[in-house]
Amino acid sequence: MKSRYCYLVPLIVLASSCATTINQSAVTTLVSSSESTTQATIDSQLTTDELLDELLRAVEDLSNSMQKAERRQVTEQLARVISLSDAIRPKILATSDQLASDFDRVIDLAKSAVERNRPADADKALRFLPLVIGAFTKL
Repeated sequence: MKSRYCYLVPLIVLASSCATTINQSAVTTLVSSSESTTQATIDSQLTTDELLDELLRAVEDLSNSMQKAERRQVTEQLARVISLSDAIRPKILATSDQLASDFDRVIDLAKSAVERNRPADADKALRFLPLVIGAFTKL
């Protein structure tokens, strides 16, 4: 007669092989609208190319800070990215609707990186932004 626990051993082995590791040290707080952020100012004398260079640096800084989980810097850098994108978007929209849509997707990735604590989205924004800039400069 088999023990009633003999069926339990394969189940335990199977369950333990599918375990998920949970990173308890990961920051999971969302940015609230009531948090005070420093409003980024944009120099109105900058050309579109200079603004795009600034935006690329801001997204790169955001990506680096996301990897280090530096929440305060991340929110300030996101504010800078948004301010720069607000200054650049009308110029891109005047050139191409499709390019403006691609530009918006990149900015949305930067936003979701911070709002959802997804460093990979910041990396994607950093990877795709040069493609948008390259397409814009060719037009």
